[in-house]
Amino acid sequence: MDEELKRQITEEIRSVIRSRYPFIDQNYVNIRDVYKNSYFWPELDPLREEICLCIIFGLGQAAITLTNHFFETLFKLALIVKESELQKQNSEESSPTVESFIKTIEPAFDKYNARDLGDNINRACTLGLITKEQKKELQQLREDFRNAFSHSDKQKTFGDSTIPVQAVRIEGEQLKTGSVEDSEIAKLIFAHGIFQAQRANGDAMPYFLFMDQIARQITKSLFGDQGHVVAG
Repeated sequence: MDEELKRQITEEIRSVIRSRYPFIDQNYVNIRDVYKNSYFWPELDPLREEICLCIIFGLGQAAITLTNHFFETLFKLALIVKESELQKQNSEESSPTVESFIKTIEPAFDKYNARDLGDNINRACTLGLITKEQKKELQQLREDFRNAFSHSDKQKTFGDSTIPVQAVRIEGEQLKTGSVEDSEIAKLIFAHGIFQAQRANGDAMPYFLFMDQIARQITKSLFGDQGHVVAG
């Protein structure tokens, strides 16, 4: 790489970082505690860290998409661990081997790994990992974020929100404008990119902070105050 190209790349990197400063200033303080405090659950902590970084740098759509993945993963893991513990209590196997670990979790893994998130939320409530009120809130979040973003459902993303829009066209050498009309954002496909990014930057942090609260509650229920330091 020649010196001129190196200089250009260095300046481009600095420009990218400078463009993120407003988001860092606005978001870091509010997400700092979550970013700095581990679950001591290695299966979940890398996701926690990545989501926090997305929020810090103002990458709202990435943060929501990762939070959806976190949401699914949390409930699958929680149910696998919970039911595996029940299985272990009824087992005579005491040797701490990888094979015995796999044997213990396999029935619960097969049961929950491909199961629908809505069913997993309900089952977590039945097992006492979440409250009935939390179950209701989580089912709504599943519709509002997981389903909306995972399936690119703009009606779920924007709901009935409207914006004033004015049509413009060129006739000959003249610019013709129509009247201003309130139009549903979900139907204005040319506006989806901008408005979804804006909405995501507003929604990403409260969505993840709620999921973080649920994750810490479930972690404490499963493993106590010290968390789950070593998988298995």
